[in-house]
Amino acid sequence: MWWERWPDANIGLRTGVLMDVADVDTSEGRHSLRHLLGGELPAGPQVRTGGGGWHFWFGPLGYGNRVRLLPGVDWRGAGGYVVAPPSMHARGSPYSWVRRPGHALPAAPEVLRELVAGPALDKWPHARIVHPDRYAAVALEAEADRVARAAVGTRNDTLNRAAFALGRLVGAGLLDEWTVRRELTAAARWAGLGRTEIARTIHSGLRAGRRQPITVPPHRAA
Repeated sequence: MWWERWPDANIGLRTGVLMDVADVDTSEGRHSLRHLLGGELPAGPQVRTGGGGWHFWFGPLGYGNRVRLLPGVDWRGAGGYVVAPPSMHARGSPYSWVRRPGHALPAAPEVLRELVAGPALDKWPHARIVHPDRYAAVALEAEADRVARAAVGTRNDTLNRAAFALGRLVGAGLLDEWTVRRELTAAARWAGLGRTEIARTIHSGLRAGRRQPITVPPHRAA
């Protein structure tokens, strides 16, 4: 019925089900992605967008959207959408295939997978956790502040990443889940997100984070 009513409509595809997409908006983003992958661009399906960028398709990773994954690069995962060929951009340029999908989509390289998954707190350069309780309290305060200050268009993604990072601390027994939910909910409300969206995003991020708890080395007295 929709096609009959709007035969020239653009096509939107939901990501995170059959594919994830690296959405590259600029030449800087293309160079960033190439540099991350050791000088090579992904060999899988590729779309030239009507806005002058590129879409690189991968098998789904199971994570949500990531805004500014790299300079000029966003990640479209669970809950995201991309425009597909032969749609037309508002400025009149078409979306077109550079390389069409085959029978199976390539898996994202490990370095890209780790970046999409979010910061590995136990691998950060400054994550030598000497005082776990103090470290967790500072992390909670910093993540809540980041959510409260998130700009429009990045708020849900920022909340998801914060919930994931703090979920890893919850999984390690360093934070109380109820406290994390309370602080992130208050910060997200301050940022302007709705209650339903907040609850869903925090639940998803915490659940994913708890499955990957950070490893806290045993404290040894000097």
